[in-house]
Amino acid sequence: MPFVIRKTLPPAAAPIPLRHIFSGIIGLFKGNHAVSDFEQQLCRFYLVRHCRAVSSGKAALSLLLEALHELNPERDEVLIPAYTCYSVPSAIIRAGLRVRLCDLAPDSLDFDYQQLEELLNNPRILSVIPTHLYGMPSDVARIRKISGKLGVYVVEDAAQAMGGEWNGSKLGTLGDAAILSLGRGKAFSTVEGGIILTDSHLIGRAVNRKVDAIAGCTFLDQLKKMFYAVAISMLIHPLIYWLPKSLPFLKLGETHFDTTFTIKKFSGFQAGLAKNWCSRLSEFRKSRAKKVARYAACYGFPIPKDFTSPPDLIRFPVLAKSREDKLRLLRDSELQCLGVADGYPDSIDGIAGLDTGSVDKKYPAAKKLADQLLTLPLHLFVSEVDQNRIAGLIRKLG
Repeated sequence: MPFVIRKTLPPAAAPIPLRHIFSGIIGLFKGNHAVSDFEQQLCRFYLVRHCRAVSSGKAALSLLLEALHELNPERDEVLIPAYTCYSVPSAIIRAGLRVRLCDLAPDSLDFDYQQLEELLNNPRILSVIPTHLYGMPSDVARIRKISGKLGVYVVEDAAQAMGGEWNGSKLGTLGDAAILSLGRGKAFSTVEGGIILTDSHLIGRAVNRKVDAIAGCTFLDQLKKMFYAVAISMLIHPLIYWLPKSLPFLKLGETHFDTTFTIKKFSGFQAGLAKNWCSRLSEFRKSRAKKVARYAACYGFPIPKDFTSPPDLIRFPVLAKSREDKLRLLRDSELQCLGVADGYPDSIDGIAGLDTGSVDKKYPAAKKLADQLLTLPLHLFVSEVDQNRIAGLIRKLG
């Protein structure tokens, strides 16, 4: 990575102002009371009866799936899109379950529903996980119609869609349960963290048993998070981001399949860091919405779907005409420090060592996304001038 000292846009960013770190310190000393207050605020915002916050989005999904498996021990397979974040299969394996894949509809981020219906007709499927990838809504209502009669739980992966809405409903409230992520680069960040939402008392009680049994964050854990929060607060700004981007050991932007991640309770520091989260989330959403509208005016809606208005995105996904075009655009963006980023490096079946139960099955739509998908930045630091420069790069490719 060349050492370039110049304004450099991060691909995604949910800024953490330094003043909120002081709120985090207050939360650290309030401990469980701060966490409980945060969870109750989320319950009111999402109009659900159960909410638990834990150490990460992966931890949230793993604990939720463990709880569902306890309710239905005869089912041990989880059906997911063949193109999604690697954290999803990581969490499934960590929960002791098996990954099963469904391809996506062509040039879409949502399931191939004909294939989905066939795959769900399997008595071992515990859950299907529709993903609101980059904030793009999945058709959860359609999935529920298919899965409801089969006894399969619908778990929304709203990790990248906190605060997002579609057709008057909040993403994360459309399935049997949902997870959100508060990691760096998500819609809203507390350094790291994950949330489990459900309106079901049965699922909520099972989740509570799981969360109550895990270890909490130590004082040292919270000090490390505080240091990380200060670093993010300072280094995420485009005038400084060139520095962490130039340090290869930070592995910024890399995607890894890891099933050994830590599972702990959410900390008081993180809960304090979330002070005024609702108004801050609204501010971030409004800023991104303006940028989504500008990109949509140039390219139409990302990954064509039957939308009448732009969805609430954290990154704007576009398909290059070929893998070569994508790589060329990424190189040009790198030279101009514009924050255009790759998607995931491969479809889920391409992860080394992961058993998806279908060695010979192909997932052409997912493979095409891995080859051709890239994302454009939408965060607060992206200016109209930046967007015009990014648009210029894409126009060069025709």
